[in-house]
Amino acid sequence: MFSNFRYPTKQQNIIWLKRRSRIAPSVIAKELDVSRPFVSQAQKIAEQRIENLLLAAAQMNRITINHISPEFGFALGYNPANESNTYITYSPEFRVQVWFDHEGDCHSCELNSECDRILRGLAVEWGFSIPTKMVPTQVAKTLFDKIMRRLGWE
Repeated sequence: MFSNFRYPTKQQNIIWLKRRSRIAPSVIAKELDVSRPFVSQAQKIAEQRIENLLLAAAQMNRITINHISPEFGFALGYNPANESNTYITYSPEFRVQVWFDHEGDCHSCELNSECDRILRGLAVEWGFSIPTKMVPTQVAKTLFDKIMRRLGWE
């Protein structure tokens, strides 16, 4: 069913993160002591694998994708069962995560600290600052709004 369900390799992730940060392929090649064509090929493979991962997560969770960016490891969709917007993220550290837009009672949720840790980690990866006194649902809304503005999906 998911024959292309492969994560990028460690080196592909490094290259992908650097390209996401707009570091030139020639600079990456020099830093990693590889050729520029190697950087381009690794980037293409990483993006294809990330796209496959995002699409597989959407399919498994019955999410209709509205926007997808393998270059940034982010997808926006809609889940009719929950009647909510849904965000799918890819990160080398946190892997694939599916986030449903909702107003939850984070203080009584057993996943509160885990969600907070992942969302704040994603914010750091993206270079965004998030106020410390927010609960995870607020962190998620703030983070995903900032990501969508950066991608021009507003």
